[in-house]
This record gives sequence, C-alpha cells and structure tokens, in this order.
Amino acid sequence: MLSIWGHQLFVNGDTDHAELTEMMGDLFIGHDMPEPPKEGFFKGLFGGGSRSLDREELFGESSGRASRTVAKHIPGPNDAIRERVSSATGEVNMAHQMVVERGEKLSQLEDRTARMMSEAENFSQGAHGLMLKYKDKKWYQL
Repeated sequence: MLSIWGHQLFVNGDTDHAELTEMMGDLFIGHDMPEPPKEGFFKGLFGGGSRSLDREELFGESSGRASRTVAKHIPGPNDAIRERVSSATGEVNMAHQMVVERGEKLSQLEDRTARMMSEAENFSQGAHGLMLKYKDKKWYQL
C-alpha cells in the first residue's frame, strides 16, 4: 500500500509504473515570467543606485504645471508682520510665565495645607489626651 497526501493506493505487482506517475500529478505548474515594470520616479528615488536629482527637475516648470490649490507667496509689509509676531511672542511668553507662577503658588498652597493638616492632627491628639486625663474628675477636684 502506498499513501500519498492522505489517499491510499494499493500497488500490486502487475500495476504499471506509468499509471502511478499519472495518478500522482504535478506539484508545481510552470508559468512564464511577466514583464518587469518600467522604472518610475519612486523606484529611481529609493532604489536602483544613486542618481543626482536637480531641484528644477523636481519642482520647476519642467516638472509640470502647479495645481491651483498650491499656496503662492505674496510678499507684504515685513515690518507689520514682524511687529505682530513679536507681540504674539511676547503674549505667549507672558502666558507661560503666568502658568509657571501659578504652578509655584499651587505647590506652596499644597505644602501649607499638608502642614496645617499635620498641626490639626497634633492638636486633636493633644485635646483627646487632655479629655482622657480630666474625664473622671469633678469640678472641685481640679
């Protein structure tokens, strides 16, 4: 008995060897290789060796017409822009300084609160001790 891929075949002495090979079949079927793809921009950029890229080739007029949605630089009055930027920067710095000061004040407040809680606990223990000391005494025994 011959077992191939879970199928059992009974092989007798009179079975032809050619019949067995026809029953077994082919595991792989040969195919022709497809055409290699043409070299594109990204293949040239990321693979295929080093190639010098010219800025004009990538972004210039020879690369094609720019989209209408692309922003264009419009030069304006530089002094007004610088003044607005410096005032905005000053406001951001002032806000940052105020946040830092607020954080410092909050940490000081937290420390004072912890100290007050500790003092209150000490006072509570002292008052409880006095109460236990004078609990069973009358007013004339003091």
